[in-house]
Formats: sequence, structure tokens, C-alpha cells
Amino acid sequence: MIGLALKERRKNISEEEDRLCDLNKFLKHSLIAWRTRLLIPFLDSSAPRQVAKKMADSPLCQWFCYISNFEEINPPSKSTVDRYKKAYTQEQLHQAFCLLLQQSAQDDLAYDEDLDTYVNLLGFELPSDLSEAWFDSTCLKPNIHFPVDWVLLIDVVKTLAQATIILRNAGVKNRMPSGGPDRFLRRVSQISIAMGNTRRQKDGKKNRKKIFRKLDKLVKVMAKHAEVHRDLLKQALELFNLSPGRAKRIIERIDYVLEKLPQARLQARERIIGERKVKNADKLLSLYEPDTRVIIRGKSGAEIEYGNKLMLVENREGFITHWELYNENKTDTELLIETIAQTEVNIGMRLALMCGDRGFSSHEKQKKLSAENPERKDHITLKSVPELKLAMQNFDYRASQKRRAQTEGRVAIIKNNFMPGRSLSKGLASRRLELSWIMLAHNLRKLAERRINEKETREGLRLENSAKAS
Repeated sequence: MIGLALKERRKNISEEEDRLCDLNKFLKHSLIAWRTRLLIPFLDSSAPRQVAKKMADSPLCQWFCYISNFEEINPPSKSTVDRYKKAYTQEQLHQAFCLLLQQSAQDDLAYDEDLDTYVNLLGFELPSDLSEAWFDSTCLKPNIHFPVDWVLLIDVVKTLAQATIILRNAGVKNRMPSGGPDRFLRRVSQISIAMGNTRRQKDGKKNRKKIFRKLDKLVKVMAKHAEVHRDLLKQALELFNLSPGRAKRIIERIDYVLEKLPQARLQARERIIGERKVKNADKLLSLYEPDTRVIIRGKSGAEIEYGNKLMLVENREGFITHWELYNENKTDTELLIETIAQTEVNIGMRLALMCGDRGFSSHEKQKKLSAENPERKDHITLKSVPELKLAMQNFDYRASQKRRAQTEGRVAIIKNNFMPGRSLSKGLASRRLELSWIMLAHNLRKLAERRINEKETREGLRLENSAKAS
């Protein structure tokens, strides 16, 4: 992985920059970044600030990440921890993910003198069996509040007001009502409280519409003030106390919110004033996470979820052999063929068994997969109850269905143990990068557990043989 990072770096810089750069320092940081990001899923919190505190406090974490030193310990800051996530690209992490899987399944055994047995490249006596696949999908939730139409307009006012405060503190001034942007923040808080109390009132629906019209008017005024301040900043950037980078970021923030504002206003007016439904495909669920989708799964306690579909594939031992986070809202049936094909690419072999819940069941798709590989066992749960009862008489099919319950547990482990129930990363690309690190860390831990179990088994056999010999 260090070699891949060095190769990628040399693609993006000139030969002169490469010659002048301290190569040893780059390699050291690449190694620290690699180990730090693999460690994060096992800590209590994945927030960069908490990770930095943990690394400054824990000698074990310092030893693992190669930052321990008797003279002086220099743990990474929260910003450095966050940048470490981007030290390797998603393509490089996927390459490492596939390489780890394929090497764990290698059956080329060689004698190891230290272990006194024949092992493969990763030190396993028995290669991993990756030819069996159990798959399931879930909803990965972003770090957003519950999507409510009028709350989106509250978010608009707060974001624009806070950006305007920064600009005015830097010297960008224009006429505003007494109190400036703070007045808009106070007013929007009052409207938010009033809107929440309409449910307890007799004419709640009528009052709700009346309060919403006040909010809509306030949003228009705040948007105009933010637009004027942005234009003043663009005209004379060098006159104000802002760095070019920060000024660019504020301008981008204001432009982004103003771009999303017409859609948010239209959606809120349609649903609150017009009392008309809006199609899920046309909904804006979050101002800050526009890739969020409505996922209707019909499960108890989670009839409707908001996020992105996450597909997970594991083998019998619990290794993740494939995963994908989708932007499109496709059904499990539509993703079946793609999932099987990509899993076979990852493991470098054909699947001998596939199993999933009835959401993946499709006679057309399964018939096509059987034609491609007639030897593959199809143990996907059937939708037809009579057909399912007949299939359950087969011992292998029944065993696969029993094993399928563990895949639900694997989904919970990834979401609740390796993540805090939802992703804290902003943006779909950043969440995919976060998942790349998590899946790699998960498989490394499973491989380490297997190495430990094999070692304990060997030690037990040696003690047993010694006892028999004596």
C-alpha cells in the first residue's frame, strides 16, 4: 500500500517537486495514515477530535500507529486525522481489499519452521473458502435531521445568516435591519417554535399555513441580503480581512444554498400550502446531503428510511467479499446480477453458492444466472410459500437459510460497531471512502481472529501429544 501511495503521488507532482521532497517523511506519514485509519473503526468514536485525543492518551494506539517515542510523542491533530482518510484513494483501498481476499484463499502451502506446519501466504493452514456468498442490503443513514419541508427553509436562513455574519465581521458591510443577521436568527427560532406548536391548536392547519408564509417571506429577504454581501466580496476581495481560500469557501456555500433554495421553497409550498404530494424522485431531503434517498423497506420499526442503499456480501466465515453504496434507489432484484458478477471479480473465482432473502428472488434473473453457471447452487429465498416449503425439504437449502440469519448480524456489526449507527462523513464520495476503510479493517480483524484460533488449536494439539508421549 505504501508503494501504491508513492506511485499515485508521483503521478500528481512534477519530477522537480519529487526530487526536492523528503521521501522518508512521506513514507512515514503514509504508514501512520494507513494504521490510523484502520484503527479508527475499533475506537469508541470515529470523530477526528476524539480520535486525536485517544491517540494522545493511549500508549497502545501510539505503538500501533508508530508514533510512540521515549523523548517526545507527537500524535496527529484532528485535522491531520481527517486528512489521513484521503491519504489513499478508493481505488487503492479496493485493490488492497481484493488482494487480501484472494491471498487468504490461496492454497499454495509452504512449510513454516516457526509454526512447524504448512501454511499459505497469510499464514493459514486451511485457505478461506470464498466460493459461497450470502448477501443482504440495508440503508446507510447520513448525519442529517429528520427531513421536514419547512425545516429545510430554517436551514437556509441559518446557513445564509451565519455566512453573512462572517462576511460582516471581515468588513463586508451593506444596509440591513437593526440587529443584522442575528435578528434573522432570532426571528427564525421564533417561527420554528410557533410552527411546532400548531399541532396543539384548534385551527392548526390554518395557522400552520399562516406561519409558513411568514417564514417564506423571511427566507426571501435573507437570501437577498446574503446575495448582496457575496457580490460585494467578489468585487473587492483584497479589501477585506479574509484569506482567498476562506473567501472562496464562503462564496461557494452561499451559491450552493441559493441554488437549492427554489427547489426547497417549491417543495414546501406544494406540501404545506397546496397540500399536494411530491414524488420521491423530486424531493430534497437535506440541504447539506442532497444525495439522500427515500428507501421504503416495509420493516417493523423502519417502514421508511432516509439514506443510501448499502449492499453487503459475505462468505461462510464472515469475510466481506463485496460491498457497494448506491446513489440510485434500485431494488434488490435489479442489483442481483451486478452483485454476483462483482463478487466473483473481487474473489477471483466463480461462486459455488449464492443465498439471499426473498427481496432478491426473481425467476427471470435467477434463470439467467443459472444459465451462465449451471453448477452454482441457488439458495435465494423463494417468494412463493408452496415452492419455499418444497425447497426447505432439501438439507443444503435449509442449512443455507439458517446461515442467512448471521448476515443480518453482519450488517448490524458494520453499522453499529464499526460505525456510530450512521455515517459522519459529508457527501456520498466521502461515505464511500469511509466504508472502504471500514470493510478493509473488518476483514483484517477477521483474519487476525482466525490466525489466533489456529494458533490456539496447534498449541492444544501439541500439549495433548506431549501428554500422550509422557
